Amino acid sequence: MQLVPISDGENHRVAGLGNVLVCVYWGEPSLAALHDRVEWVERTIERGSPVALFVVVTADAVGKLPGPAFRAESKRQAARYRDSIVLSASVIEGQGVTQTLVRSFLRGLATVAGRGMLVRFFGESAGAASWAAAAMAPHGGPEPEAILEAVARVRAAHDAAQRG
Repeated sequence: MQLVPISDGENHRVAGLGNVLVCVYWGEPSLAALHDRVEWVERTIERGSPVALFVVVTADAVGKLPGPAFRAESKRQAARYRDSIVLSASVIEGQGVTQTLVRSFLRGLATVAGRGMLVRFFGESAGAASWAAAAMAPHGGPEPEAILEAVARVRAAHDAAQRG
């Protein structure tokens, strides 16, 4: 499966891998990150495949939690694609205060927006990739190794942009 870049910004990179949307955040996500993914999600659904979200918040993430506009748009998209987004695997790296706040934020958002969607939280990507791949296997989803490679490539692209 080809990794398709969807959105990149100072604090995020989003890419599609088959029917899995890979989102990596180094800080407060922008509202644009949510808008940028809509076209990819809709194309994937039109091809007859449900979508999985694979979200990684890095251990070195800094900044504020997403604001009201981001939360509102996230809830709107969750309602709009309720029957097409089947799971969300959220990896929150690290155990500090920031990571605890992010976990609480995402759990609250999942409670409001994720009814009917499988939602799990992980401290590392390997377990999340295994879980997401197993759940998406009936839908032709990528193998765990492909998801992990996608995360590594997204991280590398971000690191290269930061250096360059």
